[in-house]
Amino acid sequence: MAKDIESYLRELQQAMAASGADPALVQDAVFDAEEHMQAEMAAGGVVDRGAAAYEQRFATVVEGYGTPEEVAAAYLGTAPAHTVMAAYDAALENGGATSGYGSSVPAEASTTVIVPVGEAAAAGGVATGAAAPAALEAAGAEPSRFCGNCGRALSPGAGFCGSCGTRVGPTTPPSPMPPTPAGVRAGMAAATAPPATFPSVWQQIFGVFVDPAVYKALAYMILSLGTGIAYFTIVVTGVSTAGGMLVLIVGIPLFVAVLGLVRAMALLEGRIVEVLLGTRMPRRVRSDPPGAGFLQRMWFWIRDGRTWASMAYMILMLPLGITYFTVVVTGLAVGLALITAPVWGWFADGSFIWEGVTYDWWFPAWGIPLAFVAGVIVLVGLMHVVRWIGRGHAVFAKAMLVRLGK
Repeated sequence: MAKDIESYLRELQQAMAASGADPALVQDAVFDAEEHMQAEMAAGGVVDRGAAAYEQRFATVVEGYGTPEEVAAAYLGTAPAHTVMAAYDAALENGGATSGYGSSVPAEASTTVIVPVGEAAAAGGVATGAAAPAALEAAGAEPSRFCGNCGRALSPGAGFCGSCGTRVGPTTPPSPMPPTPAGVRAGMAAATAPPATFPSVWQQIFGVFVDPAVYKALAYMILSLGTGIAYFTIVVTGVSTAGGMLVLIVGIPLFVAVLGLVRAMALLEGRIVEVLLGTRMPRRVRSDPPGAGFLQRMWFWIRDGRTWASMAYMILMLPLGITYFTVVVTGLAVGLALITAPVWGWFADGSFIWEGVTYDWWFPAWGIPLAFVAGVIVLVGLMHVVRWIGRGHAVFAKAMLVRLGK
């Protein structure tokens, strides 16, 4: 049983990791829980850890957020969490008079209430259990209670049947339902179910041309040249400038600004990777400790390994972006040039001018169909390479931008 925030977060992380959860999803769940619990614990003032007041307050926070197992099940979208949510929602809709979670009407106290015929249309006819008082109130009628054993009418407020002696008891009013734990709500909102597809061999070979994920990866590889240049320039320029000015007063806030910018760019890159490469990435940054000052926030960012891993990722994106862009542009140029060989091979005049000199070139007619086939092979191979690079970079981005605590 968790006694503080750190142990709760460890149990939550272990519960999700044991179920094979995506590390990015685990990180978001841990960050959500950490932010909520730190804010709730700080709301009531500072209490020493280990004190009875601290444990009591922490138990209240956990009760309002959910146990690690409940929260983990909610983020994973598994059946237990959905069952709990359904029970909570059904109980709230029925005003607490439900079976299962939060049932407030005992079986022996449930009675059948019949609305007088003249007022049945206004009240909806027959109502049972705790729904009857609302119907009778709408009809303006006094309820008539009957024994569930012998069927005789009961006197108002009677606890026993005057005919057979069966204990019936008065209908108990519905008790208010406890609110749904905040952690379960947050997990249910974040849970997603990945689609399962089973393509055939031919679909695996030629399906790349109709696979939206491949074109998204292609767009990412082209875009990576620009983002890689931007990331590298900002990080190298910012670190070198701020590092050289740390001896001055202005260097400290400048260095903090660079660290904050790196964390923001890491979140942006994660969103781009998730949209274009289709892998779950963090959707939020880690919150600063409540009430942290300027120096405390700076030290918090410096100690966070995600800051430095994100900075290394930004630097590596320059060579990776150049490589990705070169592969895509070269592959598309060669493949399309070979595929269009019938156009320029059969209809071109066979000459070109280079530096003022006219050259004649010759392409055999029998080689044109082979060039077309070679172009198709190049394009198919390129699309598969793009798919593999997209998947590989998604794994690389997750390894660099998702850092779980030990």
